[in-house]
Amino acid sequence: MAGVSAEVITPELRALVGVEGPVRTAPSPLGRDALRRFVQAAMEIDPIHWDDAAARAQGHDGVVAPPLYPLHAFPRPDGSPDPLAALDEDPEWDGIELVEDGLPPLDVPLPRLLNGGVAAEVFALARIGDVISARSRYAELTERAGRSGPMVLVVVETDYRDQTGRMLLRTRTTMIAR
Repeated sequence: MAGVSAEVITPELRALVGVEGPVRTAPSPLGRDALRRFVQAAMEIDPIHWDDAAARAQGHDGVVAPPLYPLHAFPRPDGSPDPLAALDEDPEWDGIELVEDGLPPLDVPLPRLLNGGVAAEVFALARIGDVISARSRYAELTERAGRSGPMVLVVVETDYRDQTGRMLLRTRTTMIAR
């Protein structure tokens, strides 16, 4: 690849592709009150998220969460610092460093880390009483030549499951080091 140093992605970095982090489990089951607050905050208007009859009419056993709820099943602990305080010092900060996946750090010798986006594939909707778990893995590590020099695209896949192992959601988060 022209313009990209063979040293950017070392064999040690490449060996991390496929490495999984620990299973992280939400601190509590999905309750009606937590779901109500999430639905209101997301301004969700589909009654399947609060009305059992509407949910059953759509083929569900009862009220279900919106598709992306599993991403929010892991609140930060009480008393922990506000992660958005970083915006006070850097208004351009995009929060990509906040991704908590338990994966070993990538020692990519490039100074900037950018958010390259998130894609989601929905398999099932979480239900009241579900305990959601997540497990992340390094899915891809790709070198590219950019206008300002080399860059590395890191793709992390995270699977979200309920307490029975039923797959709810898979996300693919892309981070760009340059």
